Amino acid sequence: MKNKNLAGGLFAHKPTPLTIKESTLSAQIARWLDARGIYNDRLQCGQFQTPAGNWMRGSKNGTPDRFAIIRGQIIFVEVKRAGQKSNDAQTNQQNILRYSGAIVIVADSLDKFISEFSAIRAIIEESKQNKEMKIYD
Repeated sequence: MKNKNLAGGLFAHKPTPLTIKESTLSAQIARWLDARGIYNDRLQCGQFQTPAGNWMRGSKNGTPDRFAIIRGQIIFVEVKRAGQKSNDAQTNQQNILRYSGAIVIVADSLDKFISEFSAIRAIIEESKQNKEMKIYD
């Protein structure tokens, strides 16, 4: 029986170690964030067909897969298989987002995501701990 959450294996076209699929890791990240009450969502980055039959692109090429918001700070998450790196379009988009003040995490495992996200969250919470948030002036 094939495990739909894994890719690779001894009987693949080119045998490779089994790794968790991006979609499975993305779902694990979402569950982890949801369990902590942190708003997060998946960004529709590919193309999809509307009910009218037209094709649309969900967002710019290279946009990260997910985002979360902590105390007004947006954190984008690019999900990769273990050991994979961002492609040129993704790296370019990550740099644009960082320049715009967003935080970007590239995660190839749940442990790596939790470690980086927790460190970032601690910094955000500490920096805003004694500051009252005003939504409107």
